[in-house]
Amino acid sequence: MGKTRKKYTIKRKKSKAVFKAADFLEEGRIAFLDSEYVTSQKKGGPPAKLVSLGMVICRENFEEVERFHSYIYNDEPLHDKFRELTGITEEELLQAPPYEQVMKEVARKLRARNVRIICVWGPDQQVISQDLKYYRTGISKHIRKTVSQMLEQMRDIEGIYSRKLNMHSIGIANLKLLCGLGSSVSHDALEDAVDLKNVIAYLDVHGCPERAAQMLRQYMKEKELYCRYRRFHEKWDGISEAVVRKSRELINELEKSGMMEARALLDDLRVICTGEDSSFEEPEEYMERMKEK
Repeated sequence: MGKTRKKYTIKRKKSKAVFKAADFLEEGRIAFLDSEYVTSQKKGGPPAKLVSLGMVICRENFEEVERFHSYIYNDEPLHDKFRELTGITEEELLQAPPYEQVMKEVARKLRARNVRIICVWGPDQQVISQDLKYYRTGISKHIRKTVSQMLEQMRDIEGIYSRKLNMHSIGIANLKLLCGLGSSVSHDALEDAVDLKNVIAYLDVHGCPERAAQMLRQYMKEKELYCRYRRFHEKWDGISEAVVRKSRELINELEKSGMMEARALLDDLRVICTGEDSSFEEPEEYMERMKEK
């Protein structure tokens, strides 16, 4: 008798569905959330402290059904960088409702609107988690449980959409530019949450504008190289005329090169000799220049 051969079946792994925020609009409402927080100015200092939350809740076709914004009480001084970036003042935070009241209201709105997933972009989920652990030790068990449940609903979609766009760590400003929605970012929690909703709605409905994405990828690559090789931003004292003359000759040669390393060296030499500093152009300027070519 001939040998009977065993049949082997190859089990194929089911491909994981690509996440789209729009899919959750069919099953229930979805929220987009952003936060503002104060970071330590010392290396290895305490975690960031939450001082503001903004949220927009949507249903079918990304139609907004609810907006929410609140500052959170804080009696600690703010550093200049935070004030300049956000426009938030100590007075506003001293008059703001306490943490428990804000989180209770957020949770109430999420329940009322049947929100199943909360989309965030970047470190917000981690900041809220660390803030709960480090600064909110005295809150009630009920609110602690409520915030923990909110954290379970949160999904950081930065990595998901960055992979779709084949870009690394793209910020909301560049996302807005990519989608033709301007490029300014307000650093206001509610406005930033609305911006996040708008760019995700655009990408999910219209897809990635590939030509613009190619230009933006090239911009980010060139800027990274330029910043890596730039060294100086102030004029040097005591440089002899002979060195200045040789530097000018080298600058003339470097201007003929299209390499980012050469451009960085050129700008270093120029600021060292003349005090005229330069920085890499803004993405919208770069993309406009590329369109003209």
